[in-house]
Amino acid sequence: MATQRSIDVGALIERKTFSPLQVSVVALLCLLMSLEGYDMQALAFAAPAIMKEWGTDRAAFGWVLSASLFGYLIGALVLTQFSDTIGRKKLLIAGTLVFSLLTLATAFASSPMEIWGLRFFAGMGLGGTIPTCIALVAEYVPARKRGLIIGLLFAGYTLGSALGGFLAAWMVPTFGWHTVFLVGGLAPLPIIACIALFLPESIRFLIVSNAPHARISAIVRRLGHDTPLTGDEHFIVQEETKQKVPVVGLFSNGRSAMTALLWFAFIASFMGHHFLTTWLPTLMTDAGLSIAWATSVGAVFQLGGTVGSLVVGMMLDRWGIRTVAATFIFAGLFVAPLGLLTGAGPALLLLAFIAGLCVLGGQNGLNALSGSLYPTSMRASGAGWALGVGRIGAAAGPIIGGHLMNAGVSHASLFVLASIPLVICACALLALVGTTRRAQAHETRATVPAGRQFAR
Repeated sequence: MATQRSIDVGALIERKTFSPLQVSVVALLCLLMSLEGYDMQALAFAAPAIMKEWGTDRAAFGWVLSASLFGYLIGALVLTQFSDTIGRKKLLIAGTLVFSLLTLATAFASSPMEIWGLRFFAGMGLGGTIPTCIALVAEYVPARKRGLIIGLLFAGYTLGSALGGFLAAWMVPTFGWHTVFLVGGLAPLPIIACIALFLPESIRFLIVSNAPHARISAIVRRLGHDTPLTGDEHFIVQEETKQKVPVVGLFSNGRSAMTALLWFAFIASFMGHHFLTTWLPTLMTDAGLSIAWATSVGAVFQLGGTVGSLVVGMMLDRWGIRTVAATFIFAGLFVAPLGLLTGAGPALLLLAFIAGLCVLGGQNGLNALSGSLYPTSMRASGAGWALGVGRIGAAAGPIIGGHLMNAGVSHASLFVLASIPLVICACALLALVGTTRRAQAHETRATVPAGRQFAR
């Protein structure tokens, strides 16, 4: 009886050249992430006009600004586990449909409470899709380029946020704040069709999940396998035992300290990050800038994050976690003086750009880590729980900021306070370096054929 041929899919993905399939996966997910970035920041850009129209104070509206972040927390903790069981593609379609329709409905809201409810459930959709995007792209690109490609993914996210800011600066004074949500709700609908028709399921997930041979081999051919497939191959990957409950694996095999430090870093980074991104346009209007100028400052901050995502992604592949830690140290140094420049002009835009490069670039480097530290069987859960738990800090940031502004804390002091959690995040990441090495040393890898569960 002839010996069945084994094909290592992981080795196929690790080749030096990218196949057209890999390029198309990255491109489509970048486009989706840009729309998610727009949606996540839509309310922040519309907030000054909404508060002015409805006469809502800062402290009360801080809870509204945090609604999508609370929803994101639930979505990331709960929905991403379905991504590790039913598949990446199905969850992407469902999550994108949820946040698209609910963003569209926000355009017709008539009270802060209605906006809170709609943004909460839209945030749940985003909480399921963003970590799943990270997991799927990580499973289609070589490990040596993973930081760069995930950085590219989040460059799309921040670029969408930045373009949303520039659009809002034009649309809100001309057509009203409702148009921000009309655009954010309608734009993702064609992408849902593209995902359904053209996006492949993760091939690593298919092998883990005992998928039919024909489905796996069709993707292997598109990846550019050199020799003809006969139908009796064993497709293998270098992985570890698949957990029945993926989140349990985040604290097994020496990963407990690594996971705890990663979560703490996310909480601290998101607290500073979302304090800034949600309140920056409002802070600038309070300092005397027009709504158009204040929104543009927020957009430039996001644009800096687009550049930072690419820079930090490239550096992460070469120098690892220390790159992200150093970026957050610089973030604190550039955020603190933002409150000293209150006049509209090039100096304010330049400082906002550099601060965004460091804050959002560091954040996106941290996001890339969450998609790289864990194996396939728990990758979406690992990224989802880190991004979800981090939303505790993200939700707290706008609320704390609203109360600090109501309490009369000076403009300059608010930016100094926003820089503190960014530096704390850097300290947590430096501690993470050693724990990650120990966790990786603890793991053993086993090669298994398609159609069986992983064995250690």
